[in-house]
Amino acid sequence: MKSTLVWDWPVRISHWLIVLLFTGLIITGKSESDYVQYHFYMGYGLSAVIIARVLYGFYGSYYARFSQFVRGPKVAFRFAMSLLSGRPKKYLGHNPVGALMVVVLLLALSVQWGTGLFTSDEVFWFGPFNALVPEEFSSQLASIHSFLPNVLLGLVAIHVLAVLYHELCLKERLIDAMILGRKKHHTMTSVDVKTPRWGVIFSVLMGLSWLAALWMMPI
Repeated sequence: MKSTLVWDWPVRISHWLIVLLFTGLIITGKSESDYVQYHFYMGYGLSAVIIARVLYGFYGSYYARFSQFVRGPKVAFRFAMSLLSGRPKKYLGHNPVGALMVVVLLLALSVQWGTGLFTSDEVFWFGPFNALVPEEFSSQLASIHSFLPNVLLGLVAIHVLAVLYHELCLKERLIDAMILGRKKHHTMTSVDVKTPRWGVIFSVLMGLSWLAALWMMPI
């Protein structure tokens, strides 16, 4: 059995940062205590990580690129049917259904932090872009921002259950792969993963620049 590097360190770090920041945002967002300031700053952090990860999906290592793993709905449907039969095709990177979940989660999380930039608690804290839109539109965005976490929690639950299915039923060690970066396989053709220096620099620089811009804005 061969062991192949699939997820390089930028992918793994961004994944676990998103997990930690999303958890913190859920706790601070649903808590009855006054954690609004921390909620804003963790939202800023999440937005920066997602921007860096999306850019790395275009300029990153082989298995990190959207062009490598994003496939059409027909391919995803056929793979879902093969999952139900218990004999799915093996993929070193994201499988078609996993790729769909990655895209959906990134989009939903982006809508979540994007709407948060325009909302306020109507007392002390105001999103940095709150004054740029009419109050009625800001209220509509606030409604989306308030409702969407429940959808996100449902998506996360589906994602976790899918990972457990792969771990327990298909014996595919996805958790180890997202921690250590390597997958074990018998016969699959693999690509030597190299972390592109300039892809990392560009993605991180853009994410940090966005974070710095938000940090300097009053809330």
